[in-house]
Amino acid sequence: MKVKDIMTKGAACISPEASAREAASKMRGEKIGSLLVVDEEGRLLGIVTDRIIALDVAGKGLDPRKTKVKDFMEENIISVSPEMDLAKAAKLLEELEIRYLPVVRNGEVVGILSVSDIARFVQEFIDSIFVELTERVKKREKKRR
Repeated sequence: MKVKDIMTKGAACISPEASAREAASKMRGEKIGSLLVVDEEGRLLGIVTDRIIALDVAGKGLDPRKTKVKDFMEENIISVSPEMDLAKAAKLLEELEIRYLPVVRNGEVVGILSVSDIARFVQEFIDSIFVELTERVKKREKKRR
């Protein structure tokens, strides 16, 4: 299975010139926990998460209306290809202790892989196994009658 099979396509992005308040408002409005920071050409510059805003802006008493995304975004980010093996990407999330991996193809952001995406996939997989097992049990019970 590949990253592209479960990633969120078309990740939400923001300009490095936007304010922390704009970033938080966008995350709240879209019910997401991160925004990819991109330049005018769509190149990935960094990432902003709800946690970063809470700790590095609010936690430090900075004015969210005046503090620009470029001043607190995480710049040392690792991105992955949509073709990367999903197990390897999940291991990367675990090893780096992060919740999000931008997905980039030929320098262009095509999506984001989050811990939530993986959790949702695992839950759906477990549910499908449960349904399959339930069907098998029903078939066996019919044969016994």
